[in-house]
Amino acid sequence: MTAEELWAEFCSKKNVDINTPYEAWGFGGSGDDVPGRLAKLVKEGIKFGTASSYDLYELEDALDELPRAGDYSVILDGNDEAVCIIRDYDVYVRPFKEVSPFHAYSEGEGDKSLKYWREVHKEFFEEELEETDLSFTEDLKVVCEKFSLEYVPGKDVEQELLFAEPSMDYAEEIESYKKEMLEAGSSFDGCFSMKRHDNVRDFVDDCINWSNPSREADERGVWGNVILVIRKSDHKMVGCMQVHNVLNDRMKNYTGHVGYSVRPSERRKGYATKMLSKACDFLRSFGIEEIGVSCLPDNEASRKTILANGGEYVETVFLEEDNVNLERYIIR
Repeated sequence: MTAEELWAEFCSKKNVDINTPYEAWGFGGSGDDVPGRLAKLVKEGIKFGTASSYDLYELEDALDELPRAGDYSVILDGNDEAVCIIRDYDVYVRPFKEVSPFHAYSEGEGDKSLKYWREVHKEFFEEELEETDLSFTEDLKVVCEKFSLEYVPGKDVEQELLFAEPSMDYAEEIESYKKEMLEAGSSFDGCFSMKRHDNVRDFVDDCINWSNPSREADERGVWGNVILVIRKSDHKMVGCMQVHNVLNDRMKNYTGHVGYSVRPSERRKGYATKMLSKACDFLRSFGIEEIGVSCLPDNEASRKTILANGGEYVETVFLEEDNVNLERYIIR
């Protein structure tokens, strides 16, 4: 099937204007049938991210062609056959050395680790720059895209939730989420510094810095990623997660690897179970085999979420500084 044929089929079945702009392309890289292999990962829902060199867009005077949230693409395999349609929802530019572990995970390749991503993409960018006056450095600007799977011929695509990194593109949703949490008197579990920052920009910058793998450890001694959970149908922020891949003593002994919350008006819809599942899969890209999660003894909903993800009760501990008991669980 050609790109034009697949696009026409998609527009007809999904009631999209056929004149909506789109690009047709295949994934690049070295190795056997990279476009086909990576397209398969997209169709399977494993790969939902990709990266390209900002400097090449700049060199070719094509900055107006940079990917943007909302852009559609028809993905081609190694034979230029159209295999699926995707749509960008999270796009940003960041130096190579600052690309986050969650973005590496989103690309779905190898063991999904940042280490693997850096090795493969260093080689990829070096090859791309060979025929230019540019050379690879750790400061190379990288265009990071995350996308939703929109259409696969002959298959029902079921993707309810999108997982995005904090950015000003989601400023209104972050503000609305915070307002609802405050009005409901909810604890900001999994929201990192959202509650204490009056300015969304400060919160976003704090999250970006926290996930930056090139930064030096601060007094907290931890690294992690804040992940916004966006409902695909209306792009409403329904949840927030704080996922730690390096723990301090408090986390090791009490709170664990993952904190999460669901917007009060969106609870009891199964979102928390799906969020924790995604967080656990992400943590496994670090080689973490036992994932620690905790909840308050009277939080039946959180307990059910943990158990639904295979949680095994370990013990109940008293966190003196917060004056609370916590039930500790392990997910293997």
